[in-house]
Amino acid sequence: MLDERSEVDTLREIYYLTDGDVGNWRKLLALGDCLDQQLKRKLLWVWPTSSNLDIFNQVLTTSGIQCILSVGCGSGLLEWLISTVGGRKVSIFGLEVDRNWWHSKYSVRSFIPLNFFEDANNVSQDFLKACCKGFSPCALLFCYFNNRGAFLEYLRVFQGKWLILIGPQPSLGIHTDPNPLQPQFPNEEWILRERLNWTDRNVVAFYQKIV
Repeated sequence: MLDERSEVDTLREIYYLTDGDVGNWRKLLALGDCLDQQLKRKLLWVWPTSSNLDIFNQVLTTSGIQCILSVGCGSGLLEWLISTVGGRKVSIFGLEVDRNWWHSKYSVRSFIPLNFFEDANNVSQDFLKACCKGFSPCALLFCYFNNRGAFLEYLRVFQGKWLILIGPQPSLGIHTDPNPLQPQFPNEEWILRERLNWTDRNVVAFYQKIV
């Protein structure tokens, strides 16, 4: 485990490994295995394996998903890994709240293009499109999300065909809303197409809109 003394140096190394010119996702995944749990959670909730990411990107390809908006993405490090391992064939954009926090000296930097909810008066299809630089997102991604009202609001205005929900395995007793396997959609227009297990703690569910 890395001690407190090394957190600044560790973050500096992570920034180096995610640099566009010299980025090395394999070394980043290996480094993640050595990180203190608090620092790992500061960066992202889920540390997938290279095999997890390969299979995830295969599903993106077969599903025709080319543009993802990740709602509540945090630092966006997971999204950076997804796009980098996939050869950047998929464009991933992030959406967060609290601009002041993410621009403060206490926050880690953002690893993907980051938008803020304060940029719009309310959630709308035009807002989602603006977050993706003018493209309508094919999929919305929610990773360990826990805000039922916000989830339903994004679902209401989203015009794409795919939802990607990442959360804990049911046996762990960790609450998220939506739950990836029991999202309790307000209607029956979504169907589960793929379920992926990431390590022994996380599940990734792909839902497709069928009407």
